[in-house]
Amino acid sequence: MKYTQNYKSRAIVDFDSGEILVETLDDQDPQRSLKNAVVTTLLTPQDPRSVDLFSDKEIVLTNDKEPYLLGLVLDQQNKPIRTPAEAEPFASYLLEKKSGTRTVDQEGTKKTVQYVTMGMVSNLPMKQAEKYRTLVHQFAQEYNISPSLVFAVIRTESNFNPYAVSSAPAYGLMQLVPTSGGREAYRKAKGQDVAPSREYLFDPANNVELGTAYLNVLMFKQLEAVDHNVSREYCVIAAYNTGPSNVFRTFSRDRTTAVNQINSLQPAGVYDQLRKSLPYEETRHYLEKVTGYRKSFVSSSESSNQ
Repeated sequence: MKYTQNYKSRAIVDFDSGEILVETLDDQDPQRSLKNAVVTTLLTPQDPRSVDLFSDKEIVLTNDKEPYLLGLVLDQQNKPIRTPAEAEPFASYLLEKKSGTRTVDQEGTKKTVQYVTMGMVSNLPMKQAEKYRTLVHQFAQEYNISPSLVFAVIRTESNFNPYAVSSAPAYGLMQLVPTSGGREAYRKAKGQDVAPSREYLFDPANNVELGTAYLNVLMFKQLEAVDHNVSREYCVIAAYNTGPSNVFRTFSRDRTTAVNQINSLQPAGVYDQLRKSLPYEETRHYLEKVTGYRKSFVSSSESSNQ
């Protein structure tokens, strides 16, 4: 979500549904405000330094940086939108064909909201995965993590939205919390005990590096005592969401006993125990999602660099 124009206009980009909503409360010239907000949304640059998500500060649009929605939204002629000359006619088309109004109550006063909606391309996750392929392979190799696992974590955490923010708060593609996983990952990657800023984590390269570094910490430090590679990966996936302590407690309150219990099971047994007994339902579903998405990325991500 990004506000502009003194908080009168905003855009909500929903990567899960593949829908974008742009709306305005401006009652002076709503058509102009809505059109400007649509153009700004379409041309918002990939560079996070140009975007302040936490204020109504205007976005700096430049011709030398690709829009982060480039190729993800196509105009009425199914063409990508890169420049104002392409965005403005499409915005006019949306106002004519895809606009609507609704009424909201704002501090006891009825206000009219004007809005437009637009859809993103149908194969959105794979289009986004392609955009970050080079980064994922670079850091997967550096930190000895399967590229398909990195892709699957990104798909589950943010659906490839570099500006994703959770209530935790976690930021960016791999949804790192600065003071916990982000700090551990920064220590691994940079050798300094620093909690990365949210601006740092909105940068895709920084985020993928730290997210992959955190997977390395889980895989080769915190969960290294798990013998079977597949069992360990299941534990790592769960730990990325809930922390290693909760993973161990799924098997025993004593860590040594938990490790022995994990190592006594086949990978399928470890998976079943995690799916059944992890303390949070979110994490139980998270494990299922990541392992499912990982399969869809294996052929494309693992084979492309061979």
